[in-house]
Amino acid sequence: MHIMIIGGGQVGSYLAGLLQEAGNRVTVVETRETQITAVQRTAPNTFFFLGDGTDPGVLEAAGIRTAAVVAAVTGADETNLVITSLARFAFDVQRVVARVNNPHNTWMFTPAMGVDVALNQADVMAQLIARAVG
Repeated sequence: MHIMIIGGGQVGSYLAGLLQEAGNRVTVVETRETQITAVQRTAPNTFFFLGDGTDPGVLEAAGIRTAAVVAAVTGADETNLVITSLARFAFDVQRVVARVNNPHNTWMFTPAMGVDVALNQADVMAQLIARAVG
């Protein structure tokens, strides 16, 4: 399966490695060339595309039309919402997943914004810690 990850930071590079190990074809779109080099160490067989994931032309050139899943995992909620909306409504991607950085923004990450699954890392961590201590 072809999975496109927008954002090649710590979350994106780790995710790329996991998905690649599971046998998926992974493309990472990242704006920082230095970050692409770092991701290559984690997921060496990943296809990398240098560019802005909020630009429809960049997404098209990176191969979004063949992606079954798009994961928007940048460090900016606004950027992730633009990416998810483009993936769903401009490119009709089947499954769209988004990282929520600020828990107060979770309410915006809805199917109306193109999001199938919104992962709020602060909530996930808090839930796990609460279970561990409770």
